[in-house]
Amino acid sequence: MTTFLLKQKIFIIAFIYILLAIAYNTYLPFFEDEAYYWLWSHHLALSYFDHPPMIAYQIKLFTTFGDAVWQIRMVNIFCMFGAGYFIYKTARYLFDEKTAFYAFLIFIFSPAVTMGLVITTPDSPLAFFWAASLYLTAKAFFEGKTRDFILAGALGGAALLSKYTGILLFMSYFIFIASYRPKLFVSKKLYLAILFGLIIFSPVIIWNIQNDFSSFLFQYYHGSSTGGESIGFNHDLELFGGAFGIFGPVFFALLLYLFTQKEFYKNERLFFVLSITLLTLLFFLYKGLYKKMELNWVAPAFASASIVVGYFIAKNDMKKTLIWGLIISLLIGGVMKFPLFFGLEGARNPHNRLFGQEELAKHIEHLTNENVYTDYLTMASALTYYLKKDVYIPTQTRKSQFDTWQQGHNFASKPGIYVARDGDKLNELKTIWSNSVFVEEYTIRKKGFKDKKYYIYRVSN
Repeated sequence: MTTFLLKQKIFIIAFIYILLAIAYNTYLPFFEDEAYYWLWSHHLALSYFDHPPMIAYQIKLFTTFGDAVWQIRMVNIFCMFGAGYFIYKTARYLFDEKTAFYAFLIFIFSPAVTMGLVITTPDSPLAFFWAASLYLTAKAFFEGKTRDFILAGALGGAALLSKYTGILLFMSYFIFIASYRPKLFVSKKLYLAILFGLIIFSPVIIWNIQNDFSSFLFQYYHGSSTGGESIGFNHDLELFGGAFGIFGPVFFALLLYLFTQKEFYKNERLFFVLSITLLTLLFFLYKGLYKKMELNWVAPAFASASIVVGYFIAKNDMKKTLIWGLIISLLIGGVMKFPLFFGLEGARNPHNRLFGQEELAKHIEHLTNENVYTDYLTMASALTYYLKKDVYIPTQTRKSQFDTWQQGHNFASKPGIYVARDGDKLNELKTIWSNSVFVEEYTIRKKGFKDKKYYIYRVSN
């Protein structure tokens, strides 16, 4: 098949998939976490407590003309298909057109991307800049142009500006340099790349200096053991099993096989992409010995993994394996997108967290037009979105960006409605408002979903 026909096929596939993704995103309710990042875009800053700021900047860009859910999720469409484009470019540059085509298909139709097209989180910009950095770094290492080193460093910095796990890219590049390009350690090109990466990442550094390094410390302890845990394999088994699901069982099984092949360590081009995948997986498997690791944390490994697996399938002309792998990946993605159709109801329904907030907001509107308070950051964010007014968190909860936004607020002087996820808040509320009264237990029911219960109080002084 000619290069032109392969490119034409990619364009058609991408165009159809983008239209379907936009239509699906219009239908699916807002996810609580998405609301939190949307709220960041209305409070633009150098960085934030929970994550670096790129997600806020991108949401702001794509919601210039409105805050509809599908507009917010255009971030995902741009980032995931942009990542697919750079994966194609990297595979084509390092190997050939067929490998590039297969790598694009493996990545775009992976269950990880299927869900990544829906939920707007920092993982979306991370995927884009991770893949873009991969392409420019490949060019830098194999052509040696100063311009490519600078661009690669800047894009790596942008990956870090998206999510702290972007540091794994730099660690992988270090391993490749130590293995195949040790002379770069005394080259100004390498340090120019690092410099431009730091310049792009500098807003996060400045913010952390101004805020007692609170974000760095939060993320370090969020993803690390506290020192008291015993080593166990339960979390790793869960992570390992989940990786089969989010990359696709056929392709992850092939990837594991390729980790054992000497060719992939002796060939510098193969080692370049394989080392990024291997380091990322090993890093989170090590962390998983002590505490639970989330599947989305390891997902960036599958950008380079798509190239590795695509190369192996193309080289050995394994078209049937490719087709079956894609079919199984699409089936898993279909189950994740349409769980009720596949009989996943109640507690088994992965969409449970996507329902309830809008219904709760409508109920609150019937109760009051006064201030609204809640007990957790994502609920406060979702209610802010649906009620179109600020919702606050006056009680004890985990530290978040709300602590900064709420500085100086005198909640005691502002009566209103308080919504909690459990029914034991009265004593805590009375430390702020002397007139705190339990109003009702409000249950939201929807066929196929787990019931959502909320406890509503009226508070005043």
